[in-house]
Amino acid sequence: MKKLTLLLLAASFMMPVFIMAQKPKTVHATGSAISHDLTPEQTRTKAIEDAKRNALAAAGVAETVSFTDFSYKFEDNARFQEIFQAISSIETGGEIIVDKILNEKKFFNEFGNMVVEVEIEATIYRHREKSDPGFVFIVEGIDEVYKNADLLKFQVTPAKPGYLKIFNITDEESYLLYPWRDRAHPQYSDVQDKLFAGGETVTLPLHAAFSDGYFLEIETPDKQQEFNILMFVFTKKDIPFIGEGSFNNIMKWIYAIPPDERTTQQVGFVIKKGS
Repeated sequence: MKKLTLLLLAASFMMPVFIMAQKPKTVHATGSAISHDLTPEQTRTKAIEDAKRNALAAAGVAETVSFTDFSYKFEDNARFQEIFQAISSIETGGEIIVDKILNEKKFFNEFGNMVVEVEIEATIYRHREKSDPGFVFIVEGIDEVYKNADLLKFQVTPAKPGYLKIFNITDEESYLLYPWRDRAHPQYSDVQDKLFAGGETVTLPLHAAFSDGYFLEIETPDKQQEFNILMFVFTKKDIPFIGEGSFNNIMKWIYAIPPDERTTQQVGFVIKKGS
């Protein structure tokens, strides 16, 4: 499968460098969900959410939890649901990543309702800082559906100066899209430490060689559509991501940055073959 790409192969990465707000804590927790009208996958999602809440409580984080949910766009893609069950954030105090599903059991109770029980291993990031409400940005120009071989361009407008990272996450892989680095062909690399000015709209891709847009292509012959999430991370300081581009490494890099030093947005779209 070809990535959302600059028509170049992805650069190889080293392990990530973290600027830790506070040492993360590993927690084991269980959760369950009962349903008479949800699918097994939806019931499983509810059980994992319950386990997340229990993990946060075990780590001493008692604030209201708001779980990120992308399933409304990707209901027919189980892998994407599984990936984004790992994301959650809380309004103040901490964040959680589900590292492993240790155990999972599904059965029907005496009333005929489906019961799903899970045990998770999760990493908790606790923060003393609160997010900066004035440190925000706007993303425009991304459609929900693209045809195979379309070109993607979009605009980013930050309210204040800062540094931008964009990760592309598909149903099979994830990687740093901006700033792009091609070690084999450095002339195609983006400027790695560009400071975005506050109030100024910038169109991406920025590199002159790709000014027509990012090329969208599904490489797998029998695959008819590909699900993508662009994760935008805007930081007050230049914090390089130089690690392996796995989903969990991306989330750990984000959560290691204090909330008052970063802001994020996620935008989803689908690439489809045919008319």
